[in-house]
Amino acid sequence: MDAIRTQPARVPEVPMAGLETLWMQVGGTLCNLECTHCFISCGPKNDSHAMMSLGDVQGRLEEARRLGVKDYYITGGEVFINPEIFEILEAILQYGPLDVLTNGTLITPDKARRLRDIQAARSKHPLQFRVSMESFDEAGNDRTRGPGAYRRALAGIGNLAREGFSPILTITRNWDEEKDAEMEARFIDFLKKIEVPEPRIKILPGFLLGRLADNLREYESEERVTEKCFENYDITQLQCASSRMATARGVYVCPILVEYEEARMGASLDETLRPFPLAHSACYTCRVTGMTCKS
Repeated sequence: MDAIRTQPARVPEVPMAGLETLWMQVGGTLCNLECTHCFISCGPKNDSHAMMSLGDVQGRLEEARRLGVKDYYITGGEVFINPEIFEILEAILQYGPLDVLTNGTLITPDKARRLRDIQAARSKHPLQFRVSMESFDEAGNDRTRGPGAYRRALAGIGNLAREGFSPILTITRNWDEEKDAEMEARFIDFLKKIEVPEPRIKILPGFLLGRLADNLREYESEERVTEKCFENYDITQLQCASSRMATARGVYVCPILVEYEEARMGASLDETLRPFPLAHSACYTCRVTGMTCKS
């Protein structure tokens, strides 16, 4: 009797429900920090993705306008390394609301004032910042982000707050998920003490990629999404159903997978408006945590 052959599990595909959000990797993979959990191993010597120029960004904005994109996010690396960052911010705010992801360590009082002036000139669309830290404790934060990162980030947050911004503090979970409510309260209290006008936080799961995979572990073979994962879950709730990530090397499905060539979907936004197979283990993290990179 022939052996029973098992068919390989079908990889679910997320449909493109409509392009609402455009991410741009303005900082490339260059960063002034080398965080031990960075999923794309950004740092001062990582140039696998170049910074995007003002011209690069303007080209993407025109594509996005034609496709009906509603909001914009920029990330890196560290966006404030980009020498054209202020011109880039002004350009994007002509098209829609903008969230800027930054580690905050390079935001001086002068830069914060310039950011306020840019917002005032483009008041039709809001400018918002997400500043990443790991702990309200200096030693705990700097174990992950390097010596001096805590104090520099604290200064950057304070500079933004004094100019009327309320940056969202973004933290990668390094505690048991059951403690989320307790940790959220402690981080909110931390922001109140440093006089952020509207304290808010965003807790992210760790992605077992890049340095976190090196320092903790890689994904296990069973950590993959299957069709069963979506039996009682609307697959279009995943971020990749309504967003794409533009870099200097092309357009990727999402900000998490920019170091994986199979996640590059094309050179233009038009080429990427198709379903994407959720074959990477990082897709499993998004599904089981309900995570979205958006604020």
